Amino acid sequence: MGIPAAIIFVNDDLTVNTRTTLQKQLFITDTMDGYTYDGYVSLYPEWPAIARLQNRRVMVVRPFSELQNRTDADVVIFVTHATAAIEKNKYGPPGATYRVAELHWGKLCVFDLSIYNSS
Repeated sequence: MGIPAAIIFVNDDLTVNTRTTLQKQLFITDTMDGYTYDGYVSLYPEWPAIARLQNRRVMVVRPFSELQNRTDADVVIFVTHATAAIEKNKYGPPGATYRVAELHWGKLCVFDLSIYNSS
């Protein structure tokens, strides 16, 4: 199975190190703030569907107090103190919390977990 296309929302108070870790581990192809994402969707309402068709993994970094276009997100992750709490997950159950260093698509119930070294 290949890496899935997805739109992932994360809170905006990440450290640079945490942001970089998420980008690497989740194979993020595009990272943008909420205003940029909202601008794309405002101009092109079909933009989320097109991004998925192009197999892009978009990480939208925004305050969680902003709810605009939140329904577009496939996964919503709240990150604090090196832990990632899965708030919403169209791929699997929400509510799980993982160390950021251990987060990957398998933890989000997308891949067969046996292909990863379990932690």
